[in-house]
Amino acid sequence: MVRLGLIPAALPLVRGCTNVLVTPGASADGVAMIGANDDSSKRHGLVTHFAAEDHPEGAMRDVWHFETGEFMGQIPQPKHTYNVMGHANEHGVVIAETTQGGLEALKPTNTSILDYGSLIYSTLQRSKTAREAIKTVVDLCNTHGYASTMEGFSITDGEEVWYMELISKGEFEKGIVWVALRVPDGHIVAHANQARIQKFLPCDDPDVCMAAPDAVTFAMEHGFYNGTKDNTSFSFSDIYDPMTPTGARFCDARAWYIFSQLADPEDFNASKYLKYAQGFDLKNRMPLFVKARNVTRQQVHAALSSHYEGSWLDPSKDVGAGPEGSPYRYNGLSWSLNGDNYVNERIVGTQFTAWHYVAEVKGKDVPAELRAVSWWGADDHTWAPKVPLFGSATDLDVSYDDGNCSARLACRKEHGLPGSTMEFSWDSAFWVNSAVANLLYGMKNRAAPVVIHAKKAYDEWAKAKVKEVEEEARGYMAKGDSASAVKAVTELAKEVTKEATSRWTKLWQQLMVTFADGLTATKKEDDGMCGCTKKGTEFTDEWLGKVVKDTGDHYRLPGGDCAYIDADGHCHGSNIFRKSAPSQAGIPKTEIPGVMGWLQGAELRV
Repeated sequence: MVRLGLIPAALPLVRGCTNVLVTPGASADGVAMIGANDDSSKRHGLVTHFAAEDHPEGAMRDVWHFETGEFMGQIPQPKHTYNVMGHANEHGVVIAETTQGGLEALKPTNTSILDYGSLIYSTLQRSKTAREAIKTVVDLCNTHGYASTMEGFSITDGEEVWYMELISKGEFEKGIVWVALRVPDGHIVAHANQARIQKFLPCDDPDVCMAAPDAVTFAMEHGFYNGTKDNTSFSFSDIYDPMTPTGARFCDARAWYIFSQLADPEDFNASKYLKYAQGFDLKNRMPLFVKARNVTRQQVHAALSSHYEGSWLDPSKDVGAGPEGSPYRYNGLSWSLNGDNYVNERIVGTQFTAWHYVAEVKGKDVPAELRAVSWWGADDHTWAPKVPLFGSATDLDVSYDDGNCSARLACRKEHGLPGSTMEFSWDSAFWVNSAVANLLYGMKNRAAPVVIHAKKAYDEWAKAKVKEVEEEARGYMAKGDSASAVKAVTELAKEVTKEATSRWTKLWQQLMVTFADGLTATKKEDDGMCGCTKKGTEFTDEWLGKVVKDTGDHYRLPGGDCAYIDADGHCHGSNIFRKSAPSQAGIPKTEIPGVMGWLQGAELRV
């Protein structure tokens, strides 16, 4: 590949979304999986859905921008559109995405209609297979214009798994430049806001590769590439989304960590690519596909909930993590001090995820209506329950319901749906889950085990429900009664979403009672005042050492009053009762309620 001397300007870094693609041969259950985090602090993350519908000739579909809610225009409706629940449809097609940015010169024009979000939903409404989805994406963009920056699309129908990258042609002409590669069975892919398709030529077998006819020549014509159109070293991502240190550190590092957790270690050596993930060695690009074996849904959830645990990038070990090892940072991804620039790690399981899911998709031996089940969650992937939603389901509990709104405020108001990003509601699963998660952020070590237990209990309950309803629905399908099958999975969707919101509301209450005021409450039936005991938080010697190193003798207690003072201010290991003159012993000041602000018992502990 021959490059121009100067790298064309890339768009400012885009920071949202992470995807994982798992082929049937790489999964433990022999099903395709797509996992996704939609990371957006402004989105009220609930389930968007569209009913199947017949349309008269000349009917048009309104298009609203997925990110801004702006009206973009209209596109013609086909004769029939399919049911869509979240990012899966009634035929078992699932599409996820991550935004990549791409070249500044190829920003979309004002006349383009379909942004990435409306493009995905429109495609799901029109496609029965993964290949049909790819063709639909291309046709819609070339006809109506593509109104977003560069994207990576994850697509499956249960039989095949495809990864597609596309970018607008900017002001040069309407349409997109794109490449789609089929993921080899037994392999996985991860992508996170950085284009990853490099060499793809020759692209002459549509069973494994599809691309725009001008994928190379478009770059040649407009000065992005000065090689030849048949040069097999042409790299799609290097030309249309050039790698940068922040692209590696904030974006592809997430793919690196996911590979380190899910890939076959004989096929992917994480240490080999560490300097690349750190942003130091940008030429040592990772492979697009890596082999994996026996990957489970729970492992994909764990990967998408991860915070670089145990790796060089783990942010839970430094002083910024606080006493409970928090991986979260709230001052952005970059900061400066005394003229030097620094970064915070962009973790996979970020606190500003709007919604997420891991979809399990079976093949053609299963009726279409039962192929795709999305284990879907609102808010932070790490702490939310995962509700099972079949792609053919037509309704769900109001707490998870976004109608066909994509969080657009006017639409939600029109549908009478509760809550928004600026309006808290206990009837919104997003806010209920966020309330639980935000308690976790300040007391991770203490509260995490409680939430993990609740997640596991809900998941086991939901899996049993899915198995029961799936058997019932298969029975209906065997009799040719698809309507009853759809009704069964819809009733399931309503039940599991209502139950999740109920459980997480009670979980929030449990966390508040258990960990109020930085203490941990435990039931004690014979206590006549609160029916509990309260214990203070104990920090590690490692953290206490950091405090002492930072403050010196500032917090050191003079004298020998107490070896240890508990949460209620009681003195332990005290020297105050001197044997030589016991009458002169004073009550420790920490035993006085007004000093500590509370006092559980009247007993004096010595």
